[in-house]
Amino acid sequence: MVEIAICIAVVAFALVAIIGVMPTGLQVQRQNREDTIITQEGKLWLEAIRSGSLGLNDLTNYVEEISVNTRTNRVRDSGVWRASTYRLFDGFSGLVGFRNGRDIIGLLSLPQYYQWGATNARMEFESLPSAAYVRAMTGSAAEKTIANEFALMYRLRTELVPFSAITGMNTNLNESGLSDADKQVRLNTLLRASALMANLYELRLTVDWPVYRRQNRFDVGGNRKVFRTLIGGSLAVTNVDYLDQRHLFFLRPSQFVLP
Repeated sequence: MVEIAICIAVVAFALVAIIGVMPTGLQVQRQNREDTIITQEGKLWLEAIRSGSLGLNDLTNYVEEISVNTRTNRVRDSGVWRASTYRLFDGFSGLVGFRNGRDIIGLLSLPQYYQWGATNARMEFESLPSAAYVRAMTGSAAEKTIANEFALMYRLRTELVPFSAITGMNTNLNESGLSDADKQVRLNTLLRASALMANLYELRLTVDWPVYRRQNRFDVGGNRKVFRTLIGGSLAVTNVDYLDQRHLFFLRPSQFVLP
């Protein structure tokens, strides 16, 4: 009986140690699973935005909300007209919201700065990072139902910045003492940098997770991962009536423009 009691005590001690380790193991497993999902999702969004995808209509099943904050300046002969707007777009509201994957990609591809048009009627567009609240597209099929409280959600923030290749370079053609050869070198540098700024963009995606819905707001957790890439190509701009004529931008990686 004494030996049996000792054996039971040893087994009980081992079980207590194993049970104490299990929560840590489950936590590590959950973190690894979420990190894997976020890595896959980040690569998917990078490829979708850099290629200007128009047919990913399945995105409407996962994007809950998109917020954009923009400012538009219209330069005219009579002065400058300015408009600053902040807007929330909800795919399930049935009111002012995105209706397909093209709208989602267009709202998440807003450049930090963009201008077009003639000098006397130029449009200048500026935006802060767009933010989308997304339910994970990868992972368990049981979590793919709409409004599933157990599905992993994250916040996706996008920044599309024109690439500046002229930083730190002297392109002043009027500097005294320059020879014709020096002026030509600086002119070539300026033209090359202008061409790059018109056809090269840096895309930064910041993913924060997990996200929890609390009544009418989202609470964002402390995990973060950043994805970055350079994109060669030009931007196309359009708009649609049901998005209040909101500007939509799409990258065209196979088309280039002259500065």
